[in-house]
Amino acid sequence: MDKLEKGLLMVLLSSSVFATYLGFSNPDLFTNRYMMEDGAVEYATVLLLLASCLLVGYRWFTYNRAQPIRFTLVSALIIFSFFFVAGEELSWGQRILGLETTEYFKQHNAQEELNLHNLVVEGVKINKLIFGLILTTVIIIYLVLIPILYHKMKSASYLIDKWYIPVPRLRHVIIYLALNLVISQIPASKNWEFLEFGSVLIFFLILWNPVNYHLFKTQGK
Repeated sequence: MDKLEKGLLMVLLSSSVFATYLGFSNPDLFTNRYMMEDGAVEYATVLLLLASCLLVGYRWFTYNRAQPIRFTLVSALIIFSFFFVAGEELSWGQRILGLETTEYFKQHNAQEELNLHNLVVEGVKINKLIFGLILTTVIIIYLVLIPILYHKMKSASYLIDKWYIPVPRLRHVIIYLALNLVISQIPASKNWEFLEFGSVLIFFLILWNPVNYHLFKTQGK
């Protein structure tokens, strides 16, 4: 574990303790100030998402000539996914740029914002379907199944390395599960906003220093 990872984990620990204390002691302050729209936590989440894009982009730009096309494909998928989530988090800059909500989004978006995750289509909330059920399933597979297969099956580890998939370390998985367990107990609304921040921070650390770090030329140990 290098200095960057230690530092970010300390940030996560201290902010989690504060969030838990505030969420139980003063739920209104937690919701309206600590987790406010366009607040520090939301912007920190976006910065971590963009930092993840830059990290993967830097590795691709630096090493893509020596790697097969699979490296480019997976890198592009990661960058697109993280950038998309960052854009959705900020409603694609709507409030920053002062953009008006179009008529379609006024009618079909639960918060009347220019984003997709708050859309309601035929009574179905996209946020709950895609960013809830489907994303949760993907995360569980990635954090639990992938590491098990990587360590237990040579054929699986060969395939995972072949496709340059960053494998979470055990500490990343444990911290993610602990974070979910603790933050989900906070009675204040918008506790999920902090969970987003913590989750994104952990995924940045996975990209920064995965089990198979040797594939990505990282310096972390």
